Amino acid sequence: MYRINKISLSFDRIILRNVNLTVKNGELLGLVGKSGAGKSSLLKIMAGILSPTSGQLSWNDQNMPCANELLIPGYKNVSIVNQDFKLDNYHTTEENIRESILSLPYAKRERRIKELIQLFQLQKVAQNRASLLSGGEKQRLAIARAIAHAPDVLLLDEPFGHLDSVLKLRLSEVILKLRQKENIAIVLVSHDPQDILGLCDNITFLRNGRLSKKRKPQAIYYQLNNKDIALLFGPVNEYKTTEEVSYFRPDEYEISKDIGIPVAFQHAFFIGGFYQSYMQHQQQNFVLYASEPLSDVHFITIKRKLSI
Repeated sequence: MYRINKISLSFDRIILRNVNLTVKNGELLGLVGKSGAGKSSLLKIMAGILSPTSGQLSWNDQNMPCANELLIPGYKNVSIVNQDFKLDNYHTTEENIRESILSLPYAKRERRIKELIQLFQLQKVAQNRASLLSGGEKQRLAIARAIAHAPDVLLLDEPFGHLDSVLKLRLSEVILKLRQKENIAIVLVSHDPQDILGLCDNITFLRNGRLSKKRKPQAIYYQLNNKDIALLFGPVNEYKTTEEVSYFRPDEYEISKDIGIPVAFQHAFFIGGFYQSYMQHQQQNFVLYASEPLSDVHFITIKRKLSI
C-alpha cells in the first residue's frame, strides 16, 4: 500500500495543500484535474523525483525518503511514464526494454522482454527503431520499459493525451491486462476525466491544491453538487423553476405522456451507439441520450441516479 500523508508543495505559489492519498496493490486510480492544477507535480513527488515542502510518503507503512535525500532521485519500486516517453530513439523496441533490466540474469531478462512484447502487443515492431514507431506504439513501449523491473506502483501522466479513440481503447485494454497480470498499483492522471471514467476503480479530483476523497466512477459522475466539476465528466442539464435549480445527466430522465416538463425537439446527432437529442423547454436547452431521436417526445420527468 502506497500512502502520502499531508503533502504540501509551494514555489512562488501554493501548488499542493495537505494532500492525503492511499493507493492499494492492484488498484487502478484516476487522478483528475484541470491543466495547471498540480497533477504532474504530485506524480513527481510520488515517484521520488521532486521533494515536497512538507509531508511524508510511505510504502507498506515504511517511511520513504524525499527526493532531496536520495543520492539518485527516484524510488526503485515506483515507475513514472511522462508525456515525452523518454525512449532511446536509435534502439529497437526490444533493446529499449532490455536497457531497463540489464542487471537481470540473461535468461530471466530475455524471458521478461518476450513477456512484455506480447503483453503490450508489440510483436510486429519488436525489431523496429523507436523513432519509427507510431504514437500509440511509443506509448505502450514507454510503459513496458517502466514496468520491466516489476515495480509496485506505476504512475501514468496523461497517457491518453495524444491518442485517437481507437488507440485509447487499445491502451485501456493493455492497462487492464497489466493490472491483472502484474497486480501493480496504477495511478492515471488526466485533465479529461472522460478518458478514464470507465477504466478506474476509483477517481479523485485535484482542485485548488486540495485532493478530494476517492469515489467510485459512477458516484462521481452522478454527483452534481458542484456543476463546474460535474461538467468535466460530461454534459449536465440545468432545469430552473421559480423555486429551485435542478441538475441532471442526459440519461437521468423518463419520457412522460402528458405530465412533467414540456419539451420541444430541436435536432439529434448520432454519436455511436446512441443519439444525442437536443430539446428545448422555454428558454432552457437540454441534452438527452436515447437509442433513437426523441422527435416525438413532448414531456419528460427527471429521474436521478444518486443511489448508484
